[in-house]
Amino acid sequence: MRRIVGSGRREVDVTTGGITFDFHNTIAACESWFNLEVRQLVGAFLRWRAAATGGSLPSGLTAAADAAYRRLRLAIHLHGHELPAERCVATVLDQMGIDVGASEIVRGVEELMRGALDEATPMPGAVETVTALSERGVALGIVSSAVHHPFLEWTLDRFGLGDTFAVVTTSASSGYYKSRPEIYWQTLHRLGKVPAASVHVGDSLRFDVGGAQRAGMRTVLISANRGSSGAQDPVPDLVVPTLHGATASILGLLAMN
Repeated sequence: MRRIVGSGRREVDVTTGGITFDFHNTIAACESWFNLEVRQLVGAFLRWRAAATGGSLPSGLTAAADAAYRRLRLAIHLHGHELPAERCVATVLDQMGIDVGASEIVRGVEELMRGALDEATPMPGAVETVTALSERGVALGIVSSAVHHPFLEWTLDRFGLGDTFAVVTTSASSGYYKSRPEIYWQTLHRLGKVPAASVHVGDSLRFDVGGAQRAGMRTVLISANRGSSGAQDPVPDLVVPTLHGATASILGLLAMN
């Protein structure tokens, strides 16, 4: 039986399509966490370890570690096969000839990520829009390129959204970066929805719009200060400045299926 809900001007069939959201700068803002994710994780881990053991760090070691970590992250962007945070740290340390036990890496990464949690704040309109869509019966999921999956769950719980998203998929949990369509397909499969009937919302033209379109989804770009696009850039189906008041527009895009 089809389930139909009102979206203002039209009715929306929510049985075949779902809506997925990016996390960083879409649902939440947390620069300290983001910097760990993309640039500073290994250097931060070495500083944490030195503080925990009372040791010292050779000059330039953390900068070299972060440079190696950044090279690893950029390579993953291109080939799309993700490593979780702990394996990223272990991989870089192994390249540098630094021997650290797996349990110590797990402990250090968790403490670093938990240390960033207090800075996480909701993006404008995110909680209201997600709640409104959930109340209308739309199946919701998260699709995020994130190397530390638990941070997203901790943050959603803090925002009161822990039970709102039926599926939370990260690159760490799926094994795929958002340059690959598989991360979207995995999420929609778990939601029981089909790509052609679903919508993805995010702030990255390259990874949210381009990645979701490769997966066969419609897309919403959040872009308060969107500049001109290049001829080869993907074109979103809808652009909104923020998620404030965006519920009806997003539902309208879902209703096009």
